[in-house]
Amino acid sequence: MIIRENVLLAPYTTLRIGGPARYFAEIENEQELSEGLTFAKVKPSGLPIFVLGGGSNILVSDKGFDGLVIRPMIMGREVISPPIPSPYNKGRAGEEIRIRVGAGEVLDDVIGWTVENGWWGLENLSFIPGLTGALAIQNVGAYGTEASEVIESVEVFDRANNDLRIMSNEECGFEYRRSRFNTTDKNKFIILRVLLKLKKNGRSNLSYEDVKSYFGNRLPAGKTGIPKLIELRNAIIEIRKNKGQDPNEIWSAGSFFKNFVVCDNEGVEYKISAAEILDKRLGLKGLQVGGAKLSEKQVINMVNTGNATARDCIELFERVRAIVLDKTGLKLVNEPEFVGFE
Repeated sequence: MIIRENVLLAPYTTLRIGGPARYFAEIENEQELSEGLTFAKVKPSGLPIFVLGGGSNILVSDKGFDGLVIRPMIMGREVISPPIPSPYNKGRAGEEIRIRVGAGEVLDDVIGWTVENGWWGLENLSFIPGLTGALAIQNVGAYGTEASEVIESVEVFDRANNDLRIMSNEECGFEYRRSRFNTTDKNKFIILRVLLKLKKNGRSNLSYEDVKSYFGNRLPAGKTGIPKLIELRNAIIEIRKNKGQDPNEIWSAGSFFKNFVVCDNEGVEYKISAAEILDKRLGLKGLQVGGAKLSEKQVINMVNTGNATARDCIELFERVRAIVLDKTGLKLVNEPEFVGFE
């Protein structure tokens, strides 16, 4: 394992923002991971550790990170034998496919692979930047699908006990954009691999309005149809590109603001679209601070116009949050993780 010093983090993030990591290591297996953790531990006073994936859901401070950044690049994709028929899955064994994927695999490449093989479940997450390990950390979701719907278990490295564990879906504590890995047990575990359970005979999920409209507008009047798996993936990709969510064209962390989760008088939770509030009600598209700007195409996306600093992003976030709180009483929450800030 090679540990480098003073490595600029901006190129490793989709926002292209961030100062240097004091130490930086890419690891390819459990042995190298153990070595990296030991390196941080034996340094005087110990080093803080940040685990960096695809850099698609973070904002790194202009000062960088004064510790060790570990970037797991554990690769691999394999098909696991289908479940053995039992009284609990009678008649279903041949309908499911289980795949084991390394945390360092590019997520959209994995999704493309599953679509090519006719396996349903991940297609609505197409074109989301980042690595596969993020599925479990953030409970990645888009266009009516959440990762928790297809994650069967997660292989992790337990930093406290210095050993490997397998956590079931239930043990991961999935909620909207949350898991135990980014809340109660943040920094306690490092994702190594994810076991996904997909369907061989699925059905297109058109529950999200943008997706429903996409196909509705392409069918002759009075006609209905269910898109094929590859058609759905291509539609999601086109929708995301039309919203300015092509990481090859625009520097962005994707959705910078979470949807609001509120409770009614009976304690029932429901979501309010942050995009609806920011765009339709408050007209905040294009609001800009320095080089940071709310996208003209998708208001909840904060983009780097070319020379944005982390400070620009924070100031824009705080300005938008103040406006929303003043006009609606709702409090915006950031979706990306803030790294290296005091």
